Amino acid sequence: MTIDADLGRLGVSLPRLLRAVAVLDGWIDAGIVGAVSAVIMRRGFVVRTYARGHYGPGNSGLNIDSNSLFHLASIGKPMAACAVMILVEEGRLSLDEPVATWIEEFRRPECAGITVRHILSHTSGLAQDPDLKGLPRGIATAAEIETYRKAVPIVPTGSKVEYSNVGYGLLGIIIQAVSGFSFADFMRTRVFTPLGMRSMLIAPEGSLTTRIVHVAGTRDPGDPFERFNSSYARTLTHPAGVAVGTALDTARFFQLFLDRGRLPHGGRLLAPATVQGMLENQTAGLRGGIEGFTTWPDCAWGLGFDLRGHKRPHFSGDFTAAATFGHTGVAGTFAWADPTRDLVCVMLANQMLYNGWFAPHWARFSNAVVAALDD
Repeated sequence: MTIDADLGRLGVSLPRLLRAVAVLDGWIDAGIVGAVSAVIMRRGFVVRTYARGHYGPGNSGLNIDSNSLFHLASIGKPMAACAVMILVEEGRLSLDEPVATWIEEFRRPECAGITVRHILSHTSGLAQDPDLKGLPRGIATAAEIETYRKAVPIVPTGSKVEYSNVGYGLLGIIIQAVSGFSFADFMRTRVFTPLGMRSMLIAPEGSLTTRIVHVAGTRDPGDPFERFNSSYARTLTHPAGVAVGTALDTARFFQLFLDRGRLPHGGRLLAPATVQGMLENQTAGLRGGIEGFTTWPDCAWGLGFDLRGHKRPHFSGDFTAAATFGHTGVAGTFAWADPTRDLVCVMLANQMLYNGWFAPHWARFSNAVVAALDD
């Protein structure tokens, strides 16, 4: 655990910050999770890093550290949205153009009205996951993505927030069609590298794979085509959530939006207007959320980001402002940023959410983080 900033100058109480850290220790000690890495930032400075636990099977006896790589899962969706918005800024596509502009199969009547904005805000009506029935096990990523082209809405487009991995898979097709680069290459050159996110990887290879923390609680442990721990999983490159990275690099991404698109060492990745647009509620008055986990009667969502709005309960806890934005990941991860407090909180654990451990533990930790502020 390290502190990299003058806490008093940043309005952070050390005793209260240690109390937040103790919450994470409690998870480890109780066996709720096997490993956790976390970063808390205030006003652009790191005020606490945390890393405790073991890598798990394969490297079971090794302790993790702040350089360990965690499966971010759907925390990667706002990063994919950022890539789309870069292309929007360059005048190469617009949010309200139909997906059919780039994906011919979406010219079907039931899909013709789906736009890029619908995909980014989970209002396309497309299903959460693709229908892979009848396909061979372990199909290549490209072949799986091709099945997304055949998707049809399961609810009327624009009628609710229907969280959709299928929709974000389609973004990979669009990014490649517009930019000429694969999704993984575009993310590396246009998002990760400019932000200094050196540990953020899609389809990691070689020795880097030894730094990846094993995900516990998957539904198919030991399966050669299991979606997180298998060698097959490390070949996946679609935007629905396949990146691995550190808590610090994840925090850098969220800080970008508190800094209104400015890069840490000068220049811009996004214009202020773009950041504002991504953080505006696109779904006012619509019900929905993530079926099987959490849904709300008024489900605020931006372009890529889960917005706090008036959601209760929420992973960012009881004290964060309505303007708070973030995302969660099924592999046991969350990240949020509260612009009213200039505060970023990233927590990466290695326990799948299927056993329900996240409720209420995530909100409790988030509460302790906000309560560590003195101003």
